[in-house]
Amino acid sequence: MTEVILQVYPALGAEDEMLAHRPIGRDNGAYQRMLAGLVELCKAADDLGYWGICHTEHHMHSEGMEISPAPLMLNLYLARHTKRLKHGQLGLVLPSHDPIRLAEEIAIADHMLEGRLFVGMARGYQARWQNILCQHFGVTATSSDASDADKRNRLLFSENFAIMKKAWAEDLLTYDGPTYQVPYPREGIPNWPPAESITGRYGTPGEVDENGTIRGVSVVPRPYTSPHPQLFQAFGASPGTLRWCGEEDVTPTILMGSHQMLRQLMEIYMEGANSRGRSPRFGEGIGVCRTFYVYPNGTPDDEVRARIRRSVELYEQPVWHGWYERFGFMEAARYDGEEGPVPKPGEHLADRLINSGLLIGGTVDQVKRQVEGFLEKMPIDYFVWLYHWGMIPREEALPMLELFGTEIMPEFGLTGAAPVAGS
Repeated sequence: MTEVILQVYPALGAEDEMLAHRPIGRDNGAYQRMLAGLVELCKAADDLGYWGICHTEHHMHSEGMEISPAPLMLNLYLARHTKRLKHGQLGLVLPSHDPIRLAEEIAIADHMLEGRLFVGMARGYQARWQNILCQHFGVTATSSDASDADKRNRLLFSENFAIMKKAWAEDLLTYDGPTYQVPYPREGIPNWPPAESITGRYGTPGEVDENGTIRGVSVVPRPYTSPHPQLFQAFGASPGTLRWCGEEDVTPTILMGSHQMLRQLMEIYMEGANSRGRSPRFGEGIGVCRTFYVYPNGTPDDEVRARIRRSVELYEQPVWHGWYERFGFMEAARYDGEEGPVPKPGEHLADRLINSGLLIGGTVDQVKRQVEGFLEKMPIDYFVWLYHWGMIPREEALPMLELFGTEIMPEFGLTGAAPVAGS
C-alpha cells in the first residue's frame, strides 16, 4: 500500500504579500493567519485519510517562505486538531542539535502524539542559519562535494543519529566517539552527591559506581513508539545517502524526476539493506517527492495546462527560480543525459516540471493513469506531495486535496493508517 505525506512549507503569504509586509517573517498577524490556515489544512487532510503531514526545519527566514524554526512544536500544536493524521518533519537538521537533547524532545513529542509522530532527518544546506547555530559544534552547511566541510557534516550527522538510537534503545547510555562522549569526561563524573541515597537505590543499574562516579546516563523518557518513531531521510538524491538509508532502515524521500535515476537510487537502497541482512522488495521502504495538480473530469486539456501554468507562476519566482534553483534543487528536473541550464532559457517552469515527471497533473482520470503507470514501474511506499500551501490560493489548493483524497487515493489503496499502538 502506498501512502501520501503532505510536505508543507509554512509560508506567510504569496509574493505580493511578501512585498507588502517586508519583512513578513516578523509580522505577527501574518504568522497567526498561517497557523490558522495550517489547522484548516490538517483537519481536511485528517478527514480525507492522508497518512501524514510534515514541515522542514529552517531558521531566520525573514522572507516568510519557510517559517519553521521549531517543527516539533508545530507538530504538537497541529496534532491537537487531528485524530489520526501523523505529524513529522523532513527534516530535523541533526548536526545543528545536541543528540541527547533531541532524543528527549522527540520521545516526549511521541508520547504527546501517542505514536502519531514520525521523524525526518537532514544534514543541512543553508549556510545563513546553520553556520551560526552550529558554530559551537564546528560544523557548517554543505553540499555533497566530499570537501572537508562535507565530511565534518556527515560525521556529526552519523554520530548524532547513532547516539539518538542508543539513547532510545538502551537504559544505560555510554558512548565514546570522535566528537561526543558519555559520560564526559571519559573517565566518569566524580562525586555525584546523591550517588548512594538516590541514584544508587532508584536509578539505572550501573549509572553510578561504588565511589559515587557517574559511569553512564539514562535518557528519559523512552519513546512511546517501540523502539522509536518511524525514521525518514529528507530529500535524498545521492548514492551515499540511499545506501546509508538502506543500511539503517531509514525511509528516503527521493527528489528526482528521472525514472532511470530513481531506479538506480532505489537499487542502491536495496544494496545497503541487503548488506545488513534485510531483503526489502523493490520500492519497499522508499518515498518519492512529487507535486500533484488535480482537476474535475471534463475539464478541457488546454484549460488544465493553463491552470497549472497559472498556479505554478504564483510561486515560480520566489520559490523555484529565486530559491530552489539557487540551491541546486532544479537538478531533480534534469532529463537523462541533458546538459546545460535547467530549465532551458524560455522554457516555462510548469512544462519542465511536467515533462521531467516532478509534477503529475490533469483531470482525475488523467492523474489516475499517471499514478498507475508510475506505481507499476516504481511500487513505492510513500508519495511525498510538495504542497505549496500559502503560495497557492486556498480556493484552489483545498479542492485539489479533496479530489485527490476522494477520487484517486481509494483507487490505489492510498489510504491513511491507524494510529500506532504504544509500547
